[in-house]
Amino acid sequence: MQKCPGEWFHLTQALSLRLGGLALVGRRWEQAVVRDAAAAAADGFGGVLFLVGEAGIGKTRLAGEAMRLAAEAGQQVLRGRATTSSAQYRALREAVMSVLRRTGPPEDPQLLPYRAALSMLVPEWLPAGPAGFDKSPVVLAEAVLRLLVAFGGQRGCVVVLEDLHDADADTLAVLDYLADNLGREPVLVIATVRPEASAGLELARAASRRRAATIVELGRLADAEVRQLAAECLEVPAGEIPEPVVSRLLEAADGVPFYVEELLAGMVSEGALTPDRDGWRVRVPWQDRVPPALSESVAARAERLGPRGRSLLHVAALLGRTFPATVAGAVAGVTVEELSACLRQATDAQLISPGEEPDMFVFRHALTAEALRASLLAVEAASLSRRAAQVIEQRHPQLPLEWADLAAQLWYQAGDARRAAELLGDLARRARTQGAVSTAIAQAERGLRLLDRQPAADPASTALREVLLDALIDAGEVQRAVELGGWLDLHATIGRRAAVHLRLARAATAAGRWAEGLRQIASVRRLLAPEAAAGADAEVDAVEAWLRFCHPTPDRMDQARRLAGRALRSARAAGQPEVQCAALEVLASCARTRDLEESRALCDQALAVAEEHGLITWRIRLLFHLGVIDGIHDADPTRLIRARDTAVAAGSVVTALVMQCELAVVHLCRGEFDAAEQCARRSEQVAARLRLSETRLIALARRVCVAAHQGSREQTDHLYARYRALGGEDVDHAAAVWGLGLAFCSLLEDDTERAWHEMDRAIAKEADCPPHYLSFNRGPYLLLATLAGKAGRDEHDELAGSAHGQARWNRQFVMLSRAVLEGRAGRGTEAAAAVARFEELAGPYPLARHLGLRLIGERAHADGWGRPRDWLLAAETYFHQSGAVRVAAACRTLLREMGVPVPQRRRGSDRIPAGLRRLGVTVREHEVLELVAERLGNKEIAARLFLSPRTVEKHVASLLLKTGEPDRAALAGYRNLGSAGENLGGSTTR
Repeated sequence: MQKCPGEWFHLTQALSLRLGGLALVGRRWEQAVVRDAAAAAADGFGGVLFLVGEAGIGKTRLAGEAMRLAAEAGQQVLRGRATTSSAQYRALREAVMSVLRRTGPPEDPQLLPYRAALSMLVPEWLPAGPAGFDKSPVVLAEAVLRLLVAFGGQRGCVVVLEDLHDADADTLAVLDYLADNLGREPVLVIATVRPEASAGLELARAASRRRAATIVELGRLADAEVRQLAAECLEVPAGEIPEPVVSRLLEAADGVPFYVEELLAGMVSEGALTPDRDGWRVRVPWQDRVPPALSESVAARAERLGPRGRSLLHVAALLGRTFPATVAGAVAGVTVEELSACLRQATDAQLISPGEEPDMFVFRHALTAEALRASLLAVEAASLSRRAAQVIEQRHPQLPLEWADLAAQLWYQAGDARRAAELLGDLARRARTQGAVSTAIAQAERGLRLLDRQPAADPASTALREVLLDALIDAGEVQRAVELGGWLDLHATIGRRAAVHLRLARAATAAGRWAEGLRQIASVRRLLAPEAAAGADAEVDAVEAWLRFCHPTPDRMDQARRLAGRALRSARAAGQPEVQCAALEVLASCARTRDLEESRALCDQALAVAEEHGLITWRIRLLFHLGVIDGIHDADPTRLIRARDTAVAAGSVVTALVMQCELAVVHLCRGEFDAAEQCARRSEQVAARLRLSETRLIALARRVCVAAHQGSREQTDHLYARYRALGGEDVDHAAAVWGLGLAFCSLLEDDTERAWHEMDRAIAKEADCPPHYLSFNRGPYLLLATLAGKAGRDEHDELAGSAHGQARWNRQFVMLSRAVLEGRAGRGTEAAAAVARFEELAGPYPLARHLGLRLIGERAHADGWGRPRDWLLAAETYFHQSGAVRVAAACRTLLREMGVPVPQRRRGSDRIPAGLRRLGVTVREHEVLELVAERLGNKEIAARLFLSPRTVEKHVASLLLKTGEPDRAALAGYRNLGSAGENLGGSTTR
């Protein structure tokens, strides 16, 4: 192939554009895996694909090929790169922003509860006011998943995350979550990682072992593939490459594509390899100075840029693979006019390329920056690093996140470990605020390692340990926190030691270690006395009040009320609204054990404080308390729905899930089974994905109860088996499963003996529940015990006077128990009045109403009071229509024993219109009537219904008699005969 001189000049200048942007050579199997994974994601079956290989082996190029294929298929493409393990969410943030810059946020209502969590990646989405959203890395992971699904739309998306060997722990945690949950989503994540030991590689191997991800390991190119790659670079057939060039590549490149390209670029730039009309020619022998890592080749090419260009690249290499050009120029002493020329030269020399933002440039390969850093003497690197850190702090005095991380690295390279540690401590605090707890721990520990030669009580070291302590508490690593707290107790000042013990008391509270928390509070009081300010005492009192309330001792209520009351007074005087809310919450919890109205009033007070001072977290928490009280006291879900919606809007995802579970209980009791199942099922699914085992169990418990209240034994047993397999019988809310769930299923099977034992087991379990736990089992248990003669007036009065008895659900059963007791004593009027009060209370609870009437009907008939026939008729109709056949049959049996005509309940009777049922029309007669209305004759009807014509004639005669119609034509005038709700008591022709 002949080319003119002008074309050769253009080819030489364009070589830099082709290198690094060539089509893939070889890698057929690897390309097929990537292509199939992208296609599967487009069909809704995504996942995570790890590309593992050494530096320069072609991971980025293979990922780029996947991006090209995805773009051609109309899929959304995102790309991000990790830079350092101390920069939290760096790769994720860059990937997300690469789309948001172009499209803006997606309008997907499912993202609403997760937008606040996504502010960890997109700061512009941070809610106004104090942050009250869930900052858990798992919640963020679910948020990222939903955001990627929203980005992808109908066609899906492909996300490329590069250099995971440099990724932070929190990014890896998100990726680990995605690996487990993308199987049914249209999202493919492709992650590149080097084979050297790292947390990223460990994640890849672990995900592969559990079959949650696929690993593609890239090996070195074969000799023929090296020749083909060189031919692609030089745009000539493979056979036209000079043999000395091929030999050199095979000898020095080791089959690494990047080395092949770098060697060729070096040959061309040195003039050793030049084009002419007949192809590429070796003009002068190249110097044999290129080691396998090519560091000397890179240094030689940098040298040819001149002193200014070389200095600029050395500084840039210290700043990282991606670097800000203006900062690098300022440190290198390059003027603004010189900077553009130096950047152009370095770009033409295939050393750097422009980044996505105007001031950002990127080294074409990580090895290039590594080689340049390695060429500096230690004293040169330290001097340049110091100057770079100073320039960054001058230009960015507030040190935004990534500038702070870079400055910390530079100060350390400059030999100033103390300044680096201070910045790492600040980074740890910021990471913790954003919920990146693992990163916060890593940053603080890294800072402590920098100060390992400083005295134990060094202030900088103590400050880092305090940050680490907070992060460990957030992460739930209570044992490590206690050990670190012991160290701080020995080395910190008295004031700081008190703060440490207060932190540890809160950690013990979160872990349910009440005795440990009280020991920490005792230490706080010893350290604060006697010069403690009122505000400090108020905070301590509030924490101790909750610990006393939860710690099982005989006088805990009195102690908790006394401490909370004192904390409230001091907090009001000191202007501490959060402590006021905490104290009022304890007082409301104490009141809930005896008086729901008082508890509601205290929560209202706390809510007013939270709203006045914009305390979002407390507002959500108190709305939840009030919503639960409304549901308990009045069966009213309104405020609970408001609380849930507020939590969703604020991004408190976990809290919203718990509220959803409480809503399921209200819907369940109100007989709104579809709504209850929907709430519980969605909560279970999301909690399972978020790995919230306790919340998942609560949601599953609600589902057991919903199935039980519908009388579905098969579904109840299936869900209960799952609940048990997850360890549900060992937790407090097992009592609700046994009582409100299994016992009600048994009652709907008319097995009162079994229901009694299940309810008795539930009540025994509740002895272990916290004092503010309000049971919905107590009312039904009292009624069953009263009917069985195991409870009398004392048990009735005890429940009626308790907080449990104030719950509307329980109060209705208390009224039924009173009715049974009054009727048994011969006071029929009082018994009937109690039933009337029961029916008033049972208005929102249709299942409880009819089940209660069925349970007392037999006793009322035996004792001769009330209206047992009416009650049993109503209950029989309800249970028949709801499909509870056994209890419906029991009602019919009792009615027959009372001599009451029992309505026919053959299969299909529910399709007979009410008017016809009242006339006594049977199921078969109704079937005949429908066909008469279609103008069919007796023989045709007989054929349809597999009857004899004579039998059809008898049914028609019976219909004429029951309806009073004169002939078949009049019967045929009935309309909508199949509509069960239609009242057709007479002919439409009259």
